[in-house]
Amino acid sequence: MKVIFAFLLLFSFCSISIPQESNSIDRETIIKQIKQLEEAEVKAILESDTIALRKMWAEDVHVNNPSNIVVNRAQVFDRIKSTFIKYSLYTREQEYYGVYDDVVIVMGNETVIPSGNNPDNGKTLKRRYTSVYKNFDNNWKLIARHANIIK
Repeated sequence: MKVIFAFLLLFSFCSISIPQESNSIDRETIIKQIKQLEEAEVKAILESDTIALRKMWAEDVHVNNPSNIVVNRAQVFDRIKSTFIKYSLYTREQEYYGVYDDVVIVMGNETVIPSGNNPDNGKTLKRRYTSVYKNFDNNWKLIARHANIIK
C-alpha cells in the first residue's frame, strides 16, 4: 500500500512540474481561433480601436514593449490615444503555436512602420514577438505580450 501511495505521489508531482502540450483533437481549431484573434488585433491597432482591443485583451494584460518598459492595458490605451502607438503598416508572421489546454503561446516576427507621435515615425521596424492567450469562458484573450526591435 505504501508503495502504491508513493508511486501516486511521485506521479502527481511529475505531472504538475512538466508542462505538456495539449494533444486535444481541437488543437487546429484553437490555432485557427488564435490566428483570427491576432488578425483582428492587428486591424484594431491599425485603426486605433481601443473598444475592440478591450474585448480581445484581459483587463490585467501586461506588455513588455519595444521601449523595454512593462505597461498595463490602460497605459497601452493611453499610448494609442496619444498616437505614440500608431502605424501605417503592421504585419505579423506567426512561427510557433504552443497549445496548453486553456493557454496558447504564439511566437513570431512582425513589421511595423510608426506613423504617429513616435520617435521612429516613418521607419520600417522588424520585431520579434511573443503573445500569450488564455481562454476565459470560451473567449480567448491576450494576457501577456513581449515585443522587441531587431532591426
